[in-house]
Amino acid sequence: MRSEETSRGLGAAVTARSPGGQEKLSAAEAQFLRESPWRDPQTPPALSFISEGGIVKPREEKTALRKVVLRRLPPGLTKEQLEEQLRPLPAHDYFEVAGADLSLYPYLYSRAYINFRNPDDILLFRDRFDGYVFMGSKGVEYPAVVEFAPFQKVVKKKLKKRDAKIGSIEDDPEYKQFLETYSMEEERTSANPELLLEEIEAKTRELVARRTTPLLDYIKNRKLEKQRIREEKREERRRRELEKKRLREEEKRKRREEERYKRKEADKQKITVETEMRIKLLPKLSNLVLSSKTE
Repeated sequence: MRSEETSRGLGAAVTARSPGGQEKLSAAEAQFLRESPWRDPQTPPALSFISEGGIVKPREEKTALRKVVLRRLPPGLTKEQLEEQLRPLPAHDYFEVAGADLSLYPYLYSRAYINFRNPDDILLFRDRFDGYVFMGSKGVEYPAVVEFAPFQKVVKKKLKKRDAKIGSIEDDPEYKQFLETYSMEEERTSANPELLLEEIEAKTRELVARRTTPLLDYIKNRKLEKQRIREEKREERRRRELEKKRLREEEKRKRREEERYKRKEADKQKITVETEMRIKLLPKLSNLVLSSKTE
């Protein structure tokens, strides 16, 4: 299935025996224990001193991390199936499985959150399942990853209070009034169904005649507003066209008056020139007439 290195995980520790017979941790195991805020209860925590203004204070010890997350699980894995594969599971007080987020396709993975009661069980759980290969429904392999959960708090399920109104509908006055009205309508229906049918049809016609909703009113008002705006634009366009037409007519009239005035001036000049020429030619004509008479 998987190699010894994969089964023990990325942070698995290799132990050795000291001359005294005690197990000695490797460098990787020691690093993991140093980074973890929980330690062996028999070993006193190392105190680090910080100097602030000449006052030496010990560093406060962090709370032990007990909640882990098992990542990169098959997307269709259920809580019951995962619990079956993780058996035997150490003592724990929280176990939940989060399904895959379809919006992250193709990176679809489920994850599980487990809160162990004993922090020492985390190392054993990591050695077993960090790198453990889970099989998906379609035969795809999913190597799992074991990490400390970023959010260490456990969601507590609150007990829901029993609704005081459960089973009290029989004593509700509105429900009693409804039953009375309903029974009266049933009696009237059974007595004269044709009369009831006529009343229903009359009410239906009345509702259809005056049927309106805020949405329909809004649509109607918006349609009327658009129609009013179109009418105003049409009227404004017609007014501009009339104004342009009036200006064109005015320009034509001015041009016609100017042309008429120019023609009159030209006629006056022509008459003046002809008169002057006649005046000049008159003495010559009179002399010619006198000379012809003398001859």
